[in-house]
Amino acid sequence: MTMLVHRSRFVDFTPSNITALAFSHKSSAELTPSDLRLAVGRADGNIEVWNPRHDWFQEMIIEGGQDRTIEGLCWCNVAGEPLRLFSIGGSTIITEWDLNTGLPMKNYDCNAGVIWSIAINAAGDKLAVGCDNGTVVIVNIAGGPGIIEHDSILMRQEARVLSLAWNGNDYVIGGCSDGRIRIWAAHEKDESRGRIINTMRVDKSKKESTLVWSVLYLPSKNTIVSGDSTGSIKFWNFQYATLSQSFKSHSADILCLTTDAKESTIFSAGVDRKIFQYSLDHSKKWLISSNRLLHGNDIRAMCAYQSKGADFLVSGGVDKTLFINPISSFADGRYRKMPFVVPYNKNVLINNTQRLIVMWDGSVVKIWTMGTEVENEKNYKLVCKLVLKDEQKIHTCAMSPDGQVLLVGRATTTKIFHLQPMENKLKVTKLSNDFLFTIGTKAAKFINNSKVVICNTDDELLMLDLEEEDDEKPEYFELDEPQNTKSSLKIPYMNKINRIDANESAVVVSRYCGIVTVINLKTKKSQNLLHLMNFVTSIYIHEQRKTVIVVTAENKIYELSLASIFREDTEDKEGDEQADVTNEENSVFTAWSKRNTENIPKQLKDMRQKCLGVFASDEDSNKIWLWGSTWICRIDMSKNLPVITRKKTKKHGRDGLTITDDSNYMNNNLEDEDEDVDMDIDEDLEILKGGKVKSISNQKDPLTSEVFYFNDKYRHLLMADLLSSSELVVVERPPIFLKDQKAFQQPKLVF
Repeated sequence: MTMLVHRSRFVDFTPSNITALAFSHKSSAELTPSDLRLAVGRADGNIEVWNPRHDWFQEMIIEGGQDRTIEGLCWCNVAGEPLRLFSIGGSTIITEWDLNTGLPMKNYDCNAGVIWSIAINAAGDKLAVGCDNGTVVIVNIAGGPGIIEHDSILMRQEARVLSLAWNGNDYVIGGCSDGRIRIWAAHEKDESRGRIINTMRVDKSKKESTLVWSVLYLPSKNTIVSGDSTGSIKFWNFQYATLSQSFKSHSADILCLTTDAKESTIFSAGVDRKIFQYSLDHSKKWLISSNRLLHGNDIRAMCAYQSKGADFLVSGGVDKTLFINPISSFADGRYRKMPFVVPYNKNVLINNTQRLIVMWDGSVVKIWTMGTEVENEKNYKLVCKLVLKDEQKIHTCAMSPDGQVLLVGRATTTKIFHLQPMENKLKVTKLSNDFLFTIGTKAAKFINNSKVVICNTDDELLMLDLEEEDDEKPEYFELDEPQNTKSSLKIPYMNKINRIDANESAVVVSRYCGIVTVINLKTKKSQNLLHLMNFVTSIYIHEQRKTVIVVTAENKIYELSLASIFREDTEDKEGDEQADVTNEENSVFTAWSKRNTENIPKQLKDMRQKCLGVFASDEDSNKIWLWGSTWICRIDMSKNLPVITRKKTKKHGRDGLTITDDSNYMNNNLEDEDEDVDMDIDEDLEILKGGKVKSISNQKDPLTSEVFYFNDKYRHLLMADLLSSSELVVVERPPIFLKDQKAFQQPKLVF
């Protein structure tokens, strides 16, 4: 069968710049903790939480407010207490985030000017923030989650405090906008507490004042490292406040500094797009050991983490994507460039009844209709643009199967709209529902044209019938609360719901901790199907096979039988062709899953980009489709996957791009593969010749494999789904379509 593929590149979603990075733990020589996380702050106010296991995956997104930004991030990691996350961003406020709900837990106003920098002390009980009026404010966070109290204000000076670092719990080091580095005494018992005890000055710029964008303190060396707007990195003796060494390594501003676990290697990066490495030689002198040009634009943030099984140098900026390097082999090691679009939390949906593509970003919803004329160069049309006036961003959207009802969910409120097709547009009418107006929605799914299942921000699961007279009284589902573990006590959201799928018979939810639960909508009873020791990236209820497809961060595919849950339904249809369920009625795994889950083809198993979605055709129920940010594949579940008999070749060495120790039963023995190159410019240009951005069909029939078909030629997928049994929509966002700010130009080599 020939499949018509619509490569839709008109969806104008643009991710935001990366402005801040922070690991939740300090580097150590121990095994990598299971609760290690990376926080990624963006210019649009969003904060992403990434897990570095299994080649990195995004666990959650904290939606910021409209027209907000994140300029600094800081974790508080105290033994026996949950992780706490703080942020600053273009205001006088420090925000502590509730990782349970994704909402602000506490907004603390420092009343001292716009905050430019933030740092936490060694004990993890105090934060220092630098303001534009020259003030450094210290706040006490020892009271626990949600408690921020004023501690002291350090001696004020005239320049903005652009960067901060602590020396233990006793001193605060600040880089200022007048080209000076200042040291404040901050210990409670110090007689000179609050005073500036030392001042150091960097080189002057001929054109403008020098800005000290970054400072770093090395406890084992008692050394301050500074990076400034002249492109110079300087090493200072803390005790005597004297300059030890200086390098004019960068061609433009140095914006960020970081170090390895032993503090024997320093990394600097900034506007000139290069990352420089500095190492100590045998005489204890610093020298430039290497540099790499990996980024295509300004590097705004950089952080590092090392342990027995981790070796990460992570950087990001105007490129909008993360770059991951191994610290120990930075000079010549393989690096990882993430796709700039990784829709773990999707912002696109497809309605095949009305042939609609819906995209939401910030407070705007756009809806396009897909035409049927394949040869038309512009086989799409924008039929609706909905702009919400509220300050909160949209978390999720859901559309009824008939394409006439749109649900828009945000952090504290939910709205529904009626969409009426007219000549060349959709007429939008807001529907009144006082109950939905009072709840926030993080996930939703219509099971028919009137009933919708919602998971609110308090992690409650409920169902609402929008056509009933009493449409403001929801039906709540009771779910078993998972037992707390060390990880769930440390990371508050681990036992919360992260994925949801539903039809008229059942609702299936998965949690961050790997528990998959099914609710029978007839009996209203819930049952935990299984507990995976892995992150679930996708779930899908297969109605024809009466199963649930579950895909994990290892790209393992599980098929779970619903026969035991709906035994009365299956007994009435003995003649039906059913899924390959096992002979044992109570078995969770189907026969297909028992034979094939551990036999996933190498192309998919070794793919670093995770599965982000699953779908299937009603006409060919045995074939399922899976897709990730750079690939799409099809599996025929009526047959077994081909068994790989050849001996696997062991990898010669670890590339340092993921966690490789044995902690928490997480092994990762990747085979040799090519370096990730996420931008296939030649292919994009070939498709765009003649200015064509339209629906295209594959010239060759790609479905040559009866059992397994795999295609990794797509770039930066936002969504993939079926428009009909013979039409596939792939929503792409190639990098060449983005409008970036002009990058710093490096001098070209002349041979």
